[in-house]
Amino acid sequence: MFRKFTLLIASVVCVIASSHAQVTQPCATDEHYRQLVLRHPELAEYERNFNEQLSRRLAERTTATNDTTIYDVPLVLHVVHDYGNENLNDTVLIDAVKYWNVIYMKQNGDTTDVIPPFVPYVGNARIRFHLATIDPDGNPTKGIVRTNSYLTAMADDQAKFNSWPQNKYINIWFIGNFGNDYAGVAAYATPPILATFQPYYDGIICLSSYAGVSDPSVSKTIPHEMGHVLNLAHTWGNTNNPGVACGDDGVDDTPPTKGHNPSGCTAAALYDTACATGYAKTYLSVLSGLVDSLVDYPDTVNSQNIMDYTYCDRMFTKGQAARMRAALTSPTGGRNNLYSPSNLAATGALAPYPDLPPNADFIINRGTSGASDARSYFLTVGNPSSFVFRNASWNDTIASVAWTFSNGATIPASTSITTVTNQFTTPGWVSVSLVANSNAGSNTITKTQAVYAADTTTVGGMGYTQKFASAADISNWPMFNFYNNEFKWEFYPGVGIDDNSCIRYRSWDGSARNTGNAKGDHDDIYTPAFNLADATDRLYLNFFTTGAYTHHNIPSGGPYTFDTLEVYASATGGKTWAKIGVLGGSSLANNNQYGYEFIPTSASPWVPRSISVPLSFRTAQTFFRFRYRPGNTGNDLYMDNFYFDGFPAGVKETIAATPNTFSIFPNPSADGFNMVFKTGNTGVVNYMIRDLAGKVVYENNKTFVANSMQQEAVSRSVIPATGMYFITVTIDGVNMNNKVVIY
Repeated sequence: MFRKFTLLIASVVCVIASSHAQVTQPCATDEHYRQLVLRHPELAEYERNFNEQLSRRLAERTTATNDTTIYDVPLVLHVVHDYGNENLNDTVLIDAVKYWNVIYMKQNGDTTDVIPPFVPYVGNARIRFHLATIDPDGNPTKGIVRTNSYLTAMADDQAKFNSWPQNKYINIWFIGNFGNDYAGVAAYATPPILATFQPYYDGIICLSSYAGVSDPSVSKTIPHEMGHVLNLAHTWGNTNNPGVACGDDGVDDTPPTKGHNPSGCTAAALYDTACATGYAKTYLSVLSGLVDSLVDYPDTVNSQNIMDYTYCDRMFTKGQAARMRAALTSPTGGRNNLYSPSNLAATGALAPYPDLPPNADFIINRGTSGASDARSYFLTVGNPSSFVFRNASWNDTIASVAWTFSNGATIPASTSITTVTNQFTTPGWVSVSLVANSNAGSNTITKTQAVYAADTTTVGGMGYTQKFASAADISNWPMFNFYNNEFKWEFYPGVGIDDNSCIRYRSWDGSARNTGNAKGDHDDIYTPAFNLADATDRLYLNFFTTGAYTHHNIPSGGPYTFDTLEVYASATGGKTWAKIGVLGGSSLANNNQYGYEFIPTSASPWVPRSISVPLSFRTAQTFFRFRYRPGNTGNDLYMDNFYFDGFPAGVKETIAATPNTFSIFPNPSADGFNMVFKTGNTGVVNYMIRDLAGKVVYENNKTFVANSMQQEAVSRSVIPATGMYFITVTIDGVNMNNKVVIY
């Protein structure tokens, strides 16, 4: 998935920067291309072959220049969104396609601004784009499809969902933001040779904020990217660093140039002659091989070219038009099938735009600006807070809607076309149906697990244990898979600590991705209510986990993004949540790296986990939420034996399994530490702390309840300095030794 830049072969990532969006960085570099060729050396041979084919086609430049055929090309626009502003409406997209055609038919009025030296070279690509009206399955479509995904916020090639056959449609994806690897870019595209190698990534991916045509600084973003799809390079050649060195794009009537960072229509850019002074081309006769002609091209560079970055883009040249048409008529990447009569009929590209029924859809507790982790799909029955359901139907103008809600909803039915604010009186999963009506018909969506109305009846408190012995045991532990993907919480039979079942988060990605980004993806599992009001002393939420990670094909040195498990508590029935603990990194993936899906065996260690429950959440009705956030090295995590206790998980188990021992936690420690031991027949316990030299730095003698588990806190104030210390605990005349590290 690395996106590299070269003239003919790799994905071309382009900055079309402006104040319109935070687009500040140049696109992929020669290093990216180098990495691509290192992984796929056969690409170099593909490139050489295609260069030879292209040279033969462009040798017939006179014929190409006189070619007045108009090529019609089907499009499909994919909107990858999370119900925010990136969820562009149909009108914006339809208008954008119309404008792209204006550019590719040389009908844009701003060509009148082209400076005199280049007026004779303004080219007409004679290409028209059409939204498809028939999808790959033969169904009617408007050529606009929508996919809800967290990847809209950190997009790369993985956000190119549901690619339609690239030899039948040009795919264009619109997203909210690019990921860290492409922070600051506006769009990137794949030229023909890479389409042959990776057809499933072929097309254009672009910020949704760069789709519109009302802002001149961004309106030619897609025409620029379409130039790359049709084998144009930047005017300065195959680097992504304009302004550095003179370069050439292989097109005769675009003189050599350094290229320009965004400057606008300044005189310095418009009349830049740094690389073009004395520029001319000699052409040989195809028949005799002798000099046929010499063309003295302008000494001024073509800074108004759509393939430059000036923000003064007005034109393609005749040579670029010929090059794009040569790429379109070449079988490389299947481009020559796009405009064939049979494909135009199969895709309905020339058919009238259809009036189709709507697609019913709704979202929960989200505004128009996008998703927020603060949204709640979980509230107790009778909670003073409410769920907000917002109509998000699309594909047509919605005339009316009909809502229905289960679980004793305070509003069981509604015809509100915008939002419904609702509460529920019956515990359990809530089913919500929405019927969307338009002049072209109706469509219904039903979500049987739309939200969860939690029971306020408590199931236990101090001493409660859940071993996840069966699926029925966790019927009141609701699991949310927000993006309906394969990464989710689930009951898992066949593995456990002391039985054959547990729960797990399935983070394994079998796609063997080279890079990954899961930012934005998260899934929740909620506990039932617990009465913890009597736990006035120490209280720990305890459980055991075992997990692993995988690097897939991430290069040595990373970046490695590990999974994290966040633990939250609520004393308001789910209205508000506070984070009380986080587990992550290689400590969560304690079984290290697996190149396949991790399933624990008897040899796989289970690690005790303990989260101290703050006093503010030791209430008569406390809920907990486990939120899992996958990373790019994720593998599965298993969780078992959930319980509350006055001691951290593993302490009592260790002491019970190993006589004449005691436990220390935390260890190492930056502060004080705790000792846990079982008292003897007298209840008298002596403990002594020595430094590395054997000097006693602290000693204490205390009496506890006989034959009981006890925890003794040792203050940092009794430890003179950082370092390692040895501790001896004496119970009923038996000495037990351990050590602690203070840092």
